[in-house]
Amino acid sequence: MSEFVLAKVEIEETAATIAADREFLASAVEAIRSTRSQIERHIRQDRFFLTTLEPYDPEPSSERVIRRMCAASAAAGVGPMATIAGVIAQEALEAMVSKGCRHGWVDNGGDIALILEKPATLEIFSDLESRNACALELEPTDEIIGVCTSSGTLGHSVSFGNADVALAIADDAVLADALATAIGNAVTDKESLSTCFDSFKSMDGFRAGLAMIEGSSSMYGKVPRIVEVEHNPERLTTHGKMSSARFIGTSSLETEVRT
Repeated sequence: MSEFVLAKVEIEETAATIAADREFLASAVEAIRSTRSQIERHIRQDRFFLTTLEPYDPEPSSERVIRRMCAASAAAGVGPMATIAGVIAQEALEAMVSKGCRHGWVDNGGDIALILEKPATLEIFSDLESRNACALELEPTDEIIGVCTSSGTLGHSVSFGNADVALAIADDAVLADALATAIGNAVTDKESLSTCFDSFKSMDGFRAGLAMIEGSSSMYGKVPRIVEVEHNPERLTTHGKMSSARFIGTSSLETEVRT
């Protein structure tokens, strides 16, 4: 019988938690390396890809990962690097699924691609000092979905807003990452919670969103049931060399699934 494990990996700036049967882990690590290589090659060719905060039009000959990042970021109206964590998570999980994985996830610092045969709990937190946090109770999925977060007050996300948490659920983690950034940009104060999802409500692939600021929140779409949980810092996906609050994501999957 295969052993379900959680493996924390660090590859250059990428720190990810991979959860799956042990036999699938190597394919995820290989995909992370390949995805990073494609992005690094493109940055060497065009530094503007790294720095622009607006949609980027790739050449038709650009590698698939680059085109994927650009399509998602253009849909959300943000720069392509807003999708880097999501695309790495998505590519890694797709590699495992192609080998037969049907239950697992890749958490790239709060940007998560997942496929679930059993329910799981996704903690969302905005205060590292708090003992409690809210969490989403995720149900089994028939396919890969993305759950990604951004924040103007926590983590390494580049945000023009002030959201404590901006979360997007989408058909894949690439789009979810782009949307989380865009939603976070739109949350500047409590009043903006009423309009922060307006630009994305009719977008194909956008399933649900959650935004929080100063104790207030707003939701759109089919947001999973929200419960209170005890915050467990051991579940965080952090980089060993970048362990300050600046580099900590704003969500993490429960290491033990609910049966």
